[in-house]
Amino acid sequence: MVSAVRSRLAELSLELPVLGPPKYAYEPAVLSGELLHVSGQISRTAAGEVLGGRLGADADVAAGVAAARVSALNLLARVDDAVGLENVVRVLKLNAWVNSTPDAIQQPEVVDGASRLLIDVLGDAGRHARTALPAPTLPQGALVELDAVITVRS
Repeated sequence: MVSAVRSRLAELSLELPVLGPPKYAYEPAVLSGELLHVSGQISRTAAGEVLGGRLGADADVAAGVAAARVSALNLLARVDDAVGLENVVRVLKLNAWVNSTPDAIQQPEVVDGASRLLIDVLGDAGRHARTALPAPTLPQGALVELDAVITVRS
């Protein structure tokens, strides 16, 4: 039987990327009781291309939204690897950083790409509290990085 989450992914023509292990000394996700803490996921496509740039310089809001959606798919892939998407009870908190020039102020619009993807895929379980902050730079020149705290079924 295909779960509702898997059906929504298919309806949206979305595929979770296959992510390898981290290159550095950290865990991609850590489960403590019913809380899953997911490490930062940058805007790297399934093909390995980093969607980079800086909001306010060489990246506009549309490019940022696309990068945020890629980061959110990576985040969902990490959740799936850790506990299975079917076990998500609620995304509690989404933290987001957008590589930005000092005068760029559209980080919330950019991060809405990730928020809307989480809601589209997870339904009400994807509704979350959120922080959207500028960053002067992100790993590998990424445009967006996300992390999350999620409640899951035990």
